[in-house]
Amino acid sequence: MKYQEKQTDTGDLQKSYTSFLDILSDAELDNLFEKYGVKDIRKRKLSVRHFFWLIILSASEPGVRGSLVQLAGFFLGAIVIFPSLQAKSGGKLSKTALSKRLNNISWYLFRGVYNHLLDKYRHILKATDVQFLGRFEDAFAVDGSVIRLCKQLETVFQSVHKDKSSLKLNARYSLKLEVLTKLQVSHGKRHDSRFSFVTKETNRLYLVDLGYWSFKLMKKIIDAGSFFVMRLKSSCNPLIVKVSDQKFQHLVGKRLELFPFKKRV
Repeated sequence: MKYQEKQTDTGDLQKSYTSFLDILSDAELDNLFEKYGVKDIRKRKLSVRHFFWLIILSASEPGVRGSLVQLAGFFLGAIVIFPSLQAKSGGKLSKTALSKRLNNISWYLFRGVYNHLLDKYRHILKATDVQFLGRFEDAFAVDGSVIRLCKQLETVFQSVHKDKSSLKLNARYSLKLEVLTKLQVSHGKRHDSRFSFVTKETNRLYLVDLGYWSFKLMKKIIDAGSFFVMRLKSSCNPLIVKVSDQKFQHLVGKRLELFPFKKRV
């Protein structure tokens, strides 16, 4: 991968990225391994570093997900391509060896690497802007989706429906970076408002679905110095305490339900 950063508005030429190692070097990857307690206790045919990259490559192949046999087959096929790995492993890999490696490596490592790459990506795009969102440091779209599961998983993934099982995916998507910045998996019965997506940084805009409605969430966003757009619950009747346009100054101190436009909000 080759990338050359654009010149900033101030005329300063920022660091140039000429290869992927400039974004995630071996030293940085080693630091992440150490941070998340991932290391080779003894020499194995499948080292941590090789396992990590093979898992990353396997993510692009839907057929190998969820099956240890197919994942092992994918790894063996990939080993043929990498001479150094083939020499170390002897071209062999058992399901047991792969299973142990999957159990010994925390998924937090992959999240840590993703966040590291995300920080580098933010730096690369620092000089860019998005129309209508330029006044905000970032803008997030927040939403969730429920996925139905087989009934046998009900003890782990409870559903709002009796005798059913489901999991919920809550996501925070950056409209400026056009990438997912947070993803949370929970049981389907968990309320959306419990998804912690608000950052401590100021001047962020959150576009939030009605399912996340809570005064606690609104206060958290305001206290962080950020902004939100959310549909109004029909049962809510807020007091107007401030207006942005002086021609509406006469509305201050009144309740929203007094005005006919409430139904169109």
